[in-house]
Amino acid sequence: MEYVYAFIIGGMLSLIGQLLLIKWPLTRLVTIFLLIGVALEATSLYDPMQSLAHAGIEMTLVHVGASCIQAVKTGDFTNIVFFLSFPIAIAWVTAVVCKPRGRMK
Repeated sequence: MEYVYAFIIGGMLSLIGQLLLIKWPLTRLVTIFLLIGVALEATSLYDPMQSLAHAGIEMTLVHVGASCIQAVKTGDFTNIVFFLSFPIAIAWVTAVVCKPRGRMK
C-alpha cells in the first residue's frame, strides 16, 4: 500500500507542477514548491505526509524546502549542503564532458 500512496502523492505533486509550468516560468514554480515545503514543515504537516508517502514526497522540491526548515531547527546542515552541492557538481561535470554547441537556430 505504501507504493500506492507514494505514487498518488508524488503523481499529484508532479501533475500540479506540470499544470503550473504551462502558465508560469520555471523559476517561479521552483520557488513555489520550495515555499510549500517550508510551510508544510513549519506547520508540522510534512512529517505525516512523509510517513504516508515516503519516496513520493521525498523526491520532490517540497522535500528540499522542508529540509531547509529542519536544518534551521536542528542546526544540522548536512542535507542542505548535499542538496545544493550535488546539482552544482553535476552541472560542472556535464559542462566539462559535453561539447557546447551554442544556441540552436
